[in-house]
Amino acid sequence: MKCPRDDLRCSKYNTVRHCPGCPLWQGIKEARQRNLREPARQSAQPWQTGYPEREGQAGQSGVSVQPHAAKAAQTSFSAQRQAQPSSPPYAQTPVAYTYDGSMAGFFCCVFESVVLRELPSVILPYGQGQPMLIQTKEILSDPDKSRRVRDSIPVRISEEALDLIETVFLSCLEQKELRMLKFLLLAYREGAKVLRMLGHPDVATLLDAEKHLMKEAHLLKGFVRFSDYDGVLAAHISPKNFVLPFLANHFCERFAEEEFILYDKVHKAALLYQNHRRSIVRLEEMPFPQAAAVEERYRALWKQFYQSITIEARNNPRCRMTHMPKRYWENMTEMAEFLE
Repeated sequence: MKCPRDDLRCSKYNTVRHCPGCPLWQGIKEARQRNLREPARQSAQPWQTGYPEREGQAGQSGVSVQPHAAKAAQTSFSAQRQAQPSSPPYAQTPVAYTYDGSMAGFFCCVFESVVLRELPSVILPYGQGQPMLIQTKEILSDPDKSRRVRDSIPVRISEEALDLIETVFLSCLEQKELRMLKFLLLAYREGAKVLRMLGHPDVATLLDAEKHLMKEAHLLKGFVRFSDYDGVLAAHISPKNFVLPFLANHFCERFAEEEFILYDKVHKAALLYQNHRRSIVRLEEMPFPQAAAVEERYRALWKQFYQSITIEARNNPRCRMTHMPKRYWENMTEMAEFLE
């Protein structure tokens, strides 16, 4: 349909040109304004029930909805919803959850929060934190509740979301349980697209924590120094995150025919590998025996090798601490003497 004024078509909308003096365009504009002003004649319109129908489809009352009227009604319905203050789906309550510190216990905390539709102020493992003036609720571990929550995450969100939760649970993120709970409540509403909401604080915080953990695990694969104690290799680390599960595959494949112990002094746990079997156990203390004379000579050779390959003209301590953070030096044979 061409414009009767200049016999041209609109290049943007592929319709008549929106000229102020065009009689055809003025007629369309008046019809649209009339549809907007016309009150709804049916009492059961689709947009009044909260479920807008597509343009041109029949409503629940069986009366066909005109495209312009339906579009205007949908716009009005969206404006009304935006104008109303949206109340949070889970009310913040002055209550503190306490649990046993396990992954299953955390899933039970999620179950309690979803069932009661409450968002606790803090979630703490047993024995952590100071006495608080707010009410404390102990969440007991229930295998059935834990399984139901864990199985719901891949179904309602995605497998990547479950991997993210299980990884962040091992991180050093402050108040990680509460942040993970907020993420799951958001993810249950948004679905799989929640992992693409990089600007949302509940999502970005968990992604940053996962990145920090994986980076530390990657660095420790090169910074661990084993010593030989009568045929058993042993080393200790002091990571911020609980990275032993992420180091197990690397060292078990690298030392497949050896027996070794990797002790985490911060989290009081050890990775044991013996007879081609590995396990992570809790150890409050891991005293290492005195190194034998042969081991001392190997350490001296390693230090000499490190000094020999050093180029004095290119010595840059600041750059070295960038690639080899100073907090790892105490567990490295060649760097421990620089801390004395």
